[in-house]
Amino acid sequence: MKGIGKRHRCILLAAAITVSSLSLAAQYVPTHISHEGIYLFLDELASEHHIDLNSLVKPYGRQAIADLLQEAGADRTEMSPRMQAELDFYLRDYRKELDEPGVPAASWLWQKKNGDKRFDMFYYRDTLFRITVNPILGTDVWVNGNGSFNHWWNGVEAEATAGRFGFWASLRDNHESTELTARDFQNQRIGAGNIKFFEGGKRDYEEFRGGITYGWEWGHAGLIMDQFAWGENNAGSNIFSGRTPAFARIELALDPVRWFSFRYVHGFLNSEVIDSAQSFYYNNAGDLEYRGVYHNKYLAANMFSFVPISGLQFSVGNSVIYDYSYPNAGFLIPLAFLKAVDHTQNTGPGDMNSQIFLSVSSRNLKHFHLHGTLFIDELATSRLFKDDEFNFLSFKGGFSSTLVRNMRVVAEYTWTNALTFMHFVPTTTFESNGYNLGHYLEDNAKDLYISVDYSPLRTLRVKAYVNRSIKGPDHTGLGTMPRQNVFSFDPIVWESSRVGLSTSAQVVNDLYVRLGYEWRNVTGEQDYLDRWTPDVYHGKTGTFKIGLNYGF
Repeated sequence: MKGIGKRHRCILLAAAITVSSLSLAAQYVPTHISHEGIYLFLDELASEHHIDLNSLVKPYGRQAIADLLQEAGADRTEMSPRMQAELDFYLRDYRKELDEPGVPAASWLWQKKNGDKRFDMFYYRDTLFRITVNPILGTDVWVNGNGSFNHWWNGVEAEATAGRFGFWASLRDNHESTELTARDFQNQRIGAGNIKFFEGGKRDYEEFRGGITYGWEWGHAGLIMDQFAWGENNAGSNIFSGRTPAFARIELALDPVRWFSFRYVHGFLNSEVIDSAQSFYYNNAGDLEYRGVYHNKYLAANMFSFVPISGLQFSVGNSVIYDYSYPNAGFLIPLAFLKAVDHTQNTGPGDMNSQIFLSVSSRNLKHFHLHGTLFIDELATSRLFKDDEFNFLSFKGGFSSTLVRNMRVVAEYTWTNALTFMHFVPTTTFESNGYNLGHYLEDNAKDLYISVDYSPLRTLRVKAYVNRSIKGPDHTGLGTMPRQNVFSFDPIVWESSRVGLSTSAQVVNDLYVRLGYEWRNVTGEQDYLDRWTPDVYHGKTGTFKIGLNYGF
């Protein structure tokens, strides 16, 4: 340092400290909620008391998953041989988040796997920067009495970290031979935005997911356009399901202590409601074209989670959908009780659409996970004891058990009152791109799901399942007055029974093969049947499925 002034020495020292802290910093890059394998394995580890897990809010960050896998490794000798093999399998991917020896500095395009790391099409890492790039390619093919149909997709995804910053981007094109993804279909397929229709019923649509975040040891903040899910579940959440097309959101996550965590999002939704004041006509090569501009629509939501004792979690949160011309400062306060903010700023018909949710989760009994979630769309104690009035509620309760080694048993029940998730103002509905943000069956529905999942070998899962769903009329469409007691399921206008057997295996990281058979019987009034079910599943069908994909 000789010959360098005191001021310059201070600057160099500060820079050295900064670089050092960046190299050890925590970053946030999520693992998409469609990566079923790792999410099921983490849930199994938690039920076996190898890790403590907050499974209410998804997706998990890659760094958090890596830390959980490392934590589980301390109990390695207590695991079955299959679980040990699966732990090693996932560490080959998530070890990239850990500063452990054995991770190669770089592997290039189509280079053979080097060291104890998964194969990536492109991977580079140094003391500050890391990047991974992989292709996306997959197909599912179904065959039943109504014919054969398919969905295939292709694209590329990349994720990187630099110091405390995380970056990721994913672009994929989707191609369906017939309509399988639609906003009103009662299934859990992730929704599509702008769809191109072709002769013969073929459809194409594209998806973009990505984000940039800044992370620290006990939280992260960022600008994200990706799916997320809130709510304990095994067969569809009834808070935020993650089924909607990706929309941009500001996200804040805080985990300052083991007994408390906090999540906040502010989303920029797609209303698909034309704002005539901003829309206009223009001349396009002599033709008069209409430029439709949508009304702005926003979501604000937060969730507070408390862990009084290890394995037991209580959570409470609230959300609001609002349609101001610009983001409202009151709804940008992360800790706000959003319904009260709305009532402070608006009265009567100017109220926005607000919700409250409660959740309890217990893994205190080894081998068992018990959970319950209550979604409150509208609640008044005066209606509790009236026969002709009701509250707009959705309840989900269930459990999963790993009591038998390498086997997971699930039972889950959902009950949703009529008009829950619904709203009479088109710019403040609980939707984005017309897709309900909540449970995939929407309102006036009951659902029972039971499954047995057996894993004899690493990442090989054989699942048998039964699912029974029924729905009453859509009273929003019928114009039923709010609060009228319409939740009677008389008549039942749509019902679905499904029994299936499926197998899936992850040959190498992110390379899945799938095979299955499902019998289903979907019946109901013709208008509802056409609206809520793809044509290929009307009536009684026995469907064979085969699938293969690399990446998601």
